[in-house]
Amino acid sequence: MGNLIVAFQFDDAYSSIIFIVLMGLFMINLIGCTLKILPGQLKKMKDTYYPQPKVDGENLYVKKMDRDTFKKIIEKKRFKVIPTENGFKASKHRVGNIGSSITHLGIIIIVLGSFLGGIFAEEGFFNMVPGDVKSFPDYGFALRLDDFYLDFKDNGSVDQYNSVVTVSEQGQSPYQKTLWVNNPLKVKSLNFYQTTYGWGSRLIIKDEAGELIETKLLRNGESYFYQREHLSIYLYGFFPNMTITQMGEPLTMTEQKINPHYAVMLYEFGQHIGNYILEPGQPIDYGESIIYFEDSILYTGLTYRKDFGYFFVLIGSLLLTIGLVLSFYFYPKFVVMEDNSIKTITRQNTWGFNYQIKRLVEESMTKEE
Repeated sequence: MGNLIVAFQFDDAYSSIIFIVLMGLFMINLIGCTLKILPGQLKKMKDTYYPQPKVDGENLYVKKMDRDTFKKIIEKKRFKVIPTENGFKASKHRVGNIGSSITHLGIIIIVLGSFLGGIFAEEGFFNMVPGDVKSFPDYGFALRLDDFYLDFKDNGSVDQYNSVVTVSEQGQSPYQKTLWVNNPLKVKSLNFYQTTYGWGSRLIIKDEAGELIETKLLRNGESYFYQREHLSIYLYGFFPNMTITQMGEPLTMTEQKINPHYAVMLYEFGQHIGNYILEPGQPIDYGESIIYFEDSILYTGLTYRKDFGYFFVLIGSLLLTIGLVLSFYFYPKFVVMEDNSIKTITRQNTWGFNYQIKRLVEESMTKEE
């Protein structure tokens, strides 16, 4: 399954060729639909266009109403009135005809902006332990990690990752910010996201007299080559709250340091020579050396990104919102009055529009009296 996932790029779905092809087909479809309906929508926006009322549509005319008063009321409601031979025609919200096309345009710009952002975005990733400093000289600032800690739920599982950083910008006083998942930090034009974390374990190597020879901070899955003994020390993993499975594999129950242990493998000249489960400070005596892991600290993984497609997405989102508002709240409304007939035409909420015009008809009767 792993090979299939990698082959089809499902491990990076939004950059995979399958996703890009599907989005390309979607864009072609959406652009085609928009070009097909847009000429008709523009035609319907002209004052000369009036749809025909339904033959079996409800007639809202009342004999006691005053036609001139009703016309004035309609005009006050911002209907555009055009006199006809036997009455008048009134229209409102013609701009709503292009609501769907504006919505489509917003979606197109959002997708194009996302692709442009993915192609031209500046992006990177780095790890830090408390005290580390990451400089961004091209942007004139640096980040220092002051602290990194985990929040835990009642069952011991991780609830949140928190990175406390100090930002030092040229010409400004340093200031402190806290990042966590879904709460990124923006400095200049770079956005920083809390994306991962891990454990860094301090490897200590001493001689028989207790003198320090080597020290190295290893992450899980990393190794260190100790040339003096031709020895590779491989840290299989640090387990803050270790238990052993039925298969004999080490497993951590939580990320809290309750029962910390290290799983270590040693290789000499590339040949495996032993596996060890060690407590912090528990030594491995090998030749003339003493090898142990002193302690482990949490490190944070931060992703930074400068997205050139941001403004495209912002503009597209604005157009998308405008298009939806026009489509659902400013849809076209028409009133046709001829002889003893008043009929309404609208593409949605017909009952509500009829009720509104009935009230206006009643209002014209009241004014007549």
